[in-house]
Amino acid sequence: HTPVLKCIKTAEHRLLEKQDTKGYLPISGDPCYGENVQKLILGAGSKALAAGRCATIQTPGGTGALRVGADLLARFCPGAKVWVSNPTWVNHKGIFAAAGFAVGDYPYYDPATKGVDFDGMVAMLENIPAGDIVLMHVCCHNPTGVDLSSEQWDRVVAVAVKRGWIPFLDFAYQGFGESIEADRAAVEKFAG
Repeated sequence: HTPVLKCIKTAEHRLLEKQDTKGYLPISGDPCYGENVQKLILGAGSKALAAGRCATIQTPGGTGALRVGADLLARFCPGAKVWVSNPTWVNHKGIFAAAGFAVGDYPYYDPATKGVDFDGMVAMLENIPAGDIVLMHVCCHNPTGVDLSSEQWDRVVAVAVKRGWIPFLDFAYQGFGESIEADRAAVEKFAG
């Protein structure tokens, strides 16, 4: 059973009241919506936004977004391997395998401490080849709920820059961790 939040019902009601067409959107979606999503994800003062380094498309849900991203990466990074946390959301491996990628794991959760196996994770990330893709949950890690600290994200970003692998950030739960702003900290660090 998936509950529908009151804020969603309110937004749907507002949309229905204002709707004046059933026309299709362009393939990339509503440009105004995309612009505001960028501000939500990166912050209105983002250097990446100011530099025009961002693009947004709308997809049918989070799984659709992951698949579109996987297909885009498959086109431009043929032969790359995708690395996912162990454990990860059950659909991650299937989505990337369906896009043609070999999928490997990097350590993430330590059941003994009920926390992140950060040393094991970094040791593996230090050995991932340049051009490979590392899928990471930005906040509210699925399925563990255990997230990296700000300092740990700094270290991961430094490893990504040093090693040259491509970060692919799954950011499905912005606002459900600490706050809209705090939850995007890792995205801001990667965007630079």
